[in-house]
Amino acid sequence: VTEYFGMCRDISDLKATEEQLARETKKAQEVETVKNAFLRNMSYEIRTPLNSVVGFADLIEEEHDVADEQFFIEEIKKNSRSLLNLVNNILFISRLDAGMIEFKTAPVDFAAIFEGRCQSAWMDLKQPGVDYIVDNPYERLVLDIDQTNLGVVIDHIVTNAVQHTTSGSVRARYDYNGEDLTVSVQDTGTGIPADQTDKIFDRFVTIDSDNSGLGLAICKEVVKLMGGKIRLKSEYGKGTIVWVSIPCT
Repeated sequence: VTEYFGMCRDISDLKATEEQLARETKKAQEVETVKNAFLRNMSYEIRTPLNSVVGFADLIEEEHDVADEQFFIEEIKKNSRSLLNLVNNILFISRLDAGMIEFKTAPVDFAAIFEGRCQSAWMDLKQPGVDYIVDNPYERLVLDIDQTNLGVVIDHIVTNAVQHTTSGSVRARYDYNGEDLTVSVQDTGTGIPADQTDKIFDRFVTIDSDNSGLGLAICKEVVKLMGGKIRLKSEYGKGTIVWVSIPCT
C-alpha cells in the first residue's frame, strides 16, 4: 500500500431536505384523509336533516290529520335549524383552514355580556327538569379580548352541554386571574366514554348521531389561534366539564 485516499462529505442539507419532504408528504396524506372523511361525513350529515325537511313538507301537502300539522312543523323547524348550524360550522371550519378568520381584540365588559351569551346559546334547547345556571363573579370586568371568536367558542361548549343534559344542571361560569380569562361549562349529562375522551376534539368525532362532531374541533382550533388552551374532563353517565383559558389583559 503506497497511498490512502479518503473523503468526508457533509450531507446535512440533503438530510434536512429529505426530512422536510417526508413531513410534507405526511401532511399531504393527512389532508387527503381529512378531505375524504369530510366529504363522506358531510354527505350523510347534510342529507339526513334535509331529507326530514323535504319528507315532512311532503306530508303536509298530502291528505293528513290537522292535529298532526304542528308536529310536522316542529320537525321541519328542528331539522332546518340543524341543517343551518351544520352549514355554518362547515363554512367556519373551511375559513379556519384557509386562514381567513381574523382575530381582533378590543376592550369589552365581559361581566355584562357573559350571561346573555349563555342564555342565547341555550334558549331553544332548554329541557324541563334541568337547572340552567350562570355564575357571574364580577359586576364589571373590562378585558381586551376578541369578543366575536370567543363568543363562537362559548356558544359551542354551552350548546354541547345542553344537548347532552336531560336532568340535573348546566352551570356556566368564568374567572380572571390577572393574566388569563377562564370560562368553564359543567353539566350533569351523559358524559363521554373514556376511550373517546382523547379524540373528542378531533373533527367528526361525536358520541351521538345528532351531532356532526365539528363544534369542539372548531373550539380547539380557535382557542389555539387565540393563544389559549381548552381542556375537558368527563365521566360517562355522570357529566362533563370543559375549561377554556384565554390570555388577556
